[in-house]
Amino acid sequence: MTKANESPSSTQTSPEPDWEVGARRTTKDGRLLALSPEPATTGERAVDVNAWIRRKTEGWLDLQHGNLLFGAEFALMFLSLFILMMLFATAITVDAYLQDGQMTWIPYSVVGGMNMLITVPWGLYMHFLGNKAVKETPPVRLNRHRREVAMPRWTGGKEYKLPFWNESAEGWAYVTVVFTIVAVFAPFMLEDATKEYRNTIIMWALAVLAIEFLVIGTYLFFALRLKKKHDPKLVYEIYPWEKLVAYIETRQDIGPGLMATHTVLTLAIPKPNDPESALAAASINVGHETAGLAQWECIRQFMENGPEACPDPKNDETLVHYKAKCRQARKEMSLFPWLGKKVGDWFFQRYLAHIITERRIKTLALKSLPEELKAWSAPLPKEQWAKPSEALLSLNQQLARAYERGLKFTQMGPVSGWQAGREEKQQQKRGRGRFRA
Repeated sequence: MTKANESPSSTQTSPEPDWEVGARRTTKDGRLLALSPEPATTGERAVDVNAWIRRKTEGWLDLQHGNLLFGAEFALMFLSLFILMMLFATAITVDAYLQDGQMTWIPYSVVGGMNMLITVPWGLYMHFLGNKAVKETPPVRLNRHRREVAMPRWTGGKEYKLPFWNESAEGWAYVTVVFTIVAVFAPFMLEDATKEYRNTIIMWALAVLAIEFLVIGTYLFFALRLKKKHDPKLVYEIYPWEKLVAYIETRQDIGPGLMATHTVLTLAIPKPNDPESALAAASINVGHETAGLAQWECIRQFMENGPEACPDPKNDETLVHYKAKCRQARKEMSLFPWLGKKVGDWFFQRYLAHIITERRIKTLALKSLPEELKAWSAPLPKEQWAKPSEALLSLNQQLARAYERGLKFTQMGPVSGWQAGREEKQQQKRGRGRFRA
């Protein structure tokens, strides 16, 4: 974890002179509205529009987006498919037994093999892909006691190719394992074969399968550990809150026969020697400029006025909220719609999905954070809290009075121009007053 405002040179760089609160700039992709440095109040109500607030304490706030619940539900859907397919195989087996009076394992062999080759691998892949996404999107943390922002970025690392492993080797390994698994279940379909012959084929196939798993598993164990050493490392850049660059960008994305407007709120730490580039940045799609201002006010209110002024993290992904919704649905819905909802809940395994999501939020997402960040996040005695600058306090007081008179942040333009115009009007009023006297 490094201090982003510390550099080998003795001079501190800052964003270019025309970048100030309220200023608008036009880019090749759209237009920008500057919100910081010098994070002034915008007069909007603090609303966590897109559930960017993930955790909140007395001293720090975590910003981390991503629909973790949907990812968990999608992965667990394969578990439901596995169960349904095995029930289907059971029904076929029972039906065959009732008609012929003989037990056959062919349905279980075919359906079980399909599950092991398709449903289970895809379910596990989606589950671990969700875990990987959580680890690779660490939160932005704002510390109001220190009035600093910790922003993650990945450093070092380079593309590392596993030895003897490519798309061709991956394909051959998969085909070999699939063929061996088929060989394990194939003897159950040989109705005329003797029991000893079946057992011999099964034992040989299981032995080959065990060797394949041992070889491939051992290789991947060591190869992935080597790859992990070459992966980028997570570091957090610490930057003063009042110097943080924040802006809302509205851009037009034009595609073949389609034009879409995207509005994004971005927090960024500029590079010391290149203010136009970001050393570290985080963005979230807010949909509209007004929504972006409301999202920004959540962050600003927490840093300036404390956790009580900032909305709490949404509890949509908690198990307690899910249980409460189920109880409410049972009271409000009639029988058949409620049964339809329960079928959907079971198919997507929503109860288990909420448990997995809570674990990811409370444990997995914080597990990879550096120890330095945890020490930096420790609460400070109140007498050691950093204080806002006098310039920022004065500016916010002036803006608050302006908003009370009906002015809008989005229409006021750059703060310096607004302040200059305000002072000029005050001088004119004082001058007219002296003349009349």
